[in-house]
Amino acid sequence: MNKHILYSFRRCPYAIRARWALRESLVKVELREVDLKNKPVDLIKNSQNKTVPLLILKNGEIIEESLDIILWTLSNSKKSDLKKYFPNNLKEEILNIIRENDQEFKFHLDRFKYASRFDEKDKEYHFYEAQNIIKNWNFLLKDNPKRNFWLVGENETIADWCIWPFVRQFKIACEHQKIDNHFDDSMIRWLNYFETNNNYKDVMNKYEIWNQSSKVSYFPLNI
Repeated sequence: MNKHILYSFRRCPYAIRARWALRESLVKVELREVDLKNKPVDLIKNSQNKTVPLLILKNGEIIEESLDIILWTLSNSKKSDLKKYFPNNLKEEILNIIRENDQEFKFHLDRFKYASRFDEKDKEYHFYEAQNIIKNWNFLLKDNPKRNFWLVGENETIADWCIWPFVRQFKIACEHQKIDNHFDDSMIRWLNYFETNNNYKDVMNKYEIWNQSSKVSYFPLNI
């Protein structure tokens, strides 16, 4: 292979955060947009989880957890200043809050946003549980009056990268269901930083669904 290959799905928050790291790190890959209802054979064959994101390196190595893709990206970028996003003195705190997002917030988010797939009567409970986690994160942001207010420490880290796509999903779900006042000011400002960032348009660019006869598409677009 001439390029690393990323199997992705535009709206998947795990894939979004992997693409964000690739864009921030200026690591170029061949991007293959996936139809999750009709997954490519290569994705199914190479992924134990059978889902995105899946990164296949030029040497054939497979990385299929989004956090592992992010950490690989930081270590394999030509940019020299990326250690600041995962500093040694904050690694445990960063990984703990990412774990809270992936194991707890995502659980309640899915059961609120996709209540019809689970138990509709528990929808309100899962909304409030997700909102309580959001409120705790808002306290972290409010207590950190540096620059744009970050979740861990005084600077932007991969904790922010990993969590904002899920907070964005929560916001979209609330808007669709006409739920107002779902965020406090600090959370609104923090999410707005990512949604108005120069990288956002590139990360959320629409790609045609990939198949074996597709023209090769690359990500990021502008490097």
